[in-house]
Amino acid sequence: MALTVKGGIKLVKGKGFVHPLSEQEIEFLLEVIANAGHKLEDVQKVLQVTRKLQAEYKLLKKHLEE
Repeated sequence: MALTVKGGIKLVKGKGFVHPLSEQEIEFLLEVIANAGHKLEDVQKVLQVTRKLQAEYKLLKKHLEE
């Protein structure tokens, strides 16, 4: 179970968790990436960044639900 303390810090299993982006900011970034025109040579990097943002989004959602 998570405990939210002053300043929006989450304590999860005895460890502090502060994410620099809000849920809405991550959703915005994912939408921008999805709707932007990408050059073929940039696709690999775009996919890599998208996967990392999706993982962070899932982690953030998990901690907000606890």
